[in-house]
Amino acid sequence: MALPIAFNYFTDVISFQKILESQLEKKAGINYGPPGQNKLIYFVDDMNMPKLDPYETAMPISLVRQHLGWGHWYDRNKLTQKNIANTQYITCMNPTAGAFVINPRLQRLFMTLAVETPGQDSLMKIYGTFLNGHLKNFSEECQVDGFVVRV
Repeated sequence: MALPIAFNYFTDVISFQKILESQLEKKAGINYGPPGQNKLIYFVDDMNMPKLDPYETAMPISLVRQHLGWGHWYDRNKLTQKNIANTQYITCMNPTAGAFVINPRLQRLFMTLAVETPGQDSLMKIYGTFLNGHLKNFSEECQVDGFVVRV
């Protein structure tokens, strides 16, 4: 199971926690997890976008750190602990918008990969391969000649 979540400047921790909990069910006592024996992956897009509070923290990011670091978060109505199992996070950050760094206490809980935008030659090779594969079933008139399509 996967749950895509898009952060923006106005993402608040209460609505974020409701989204996280929307795919969980109560297992026993204070234990929660995805239905059955499933595993749940939260895909958080634009992790660096939520607005910072006066203390230079982003509360939605703090909730992720709480969950990853301690394995639980708290019920906001009952003020009781909820142990969350069988979940994991995959996140991405836009390097041109939002904060350019995130809390190191959160980042230490992730494996970090930096992927550079491919160059023009790489893009031509990648998309040329896709185009050649797609057009191979068409007549000779529609075949790719280098990177130019003859029509």
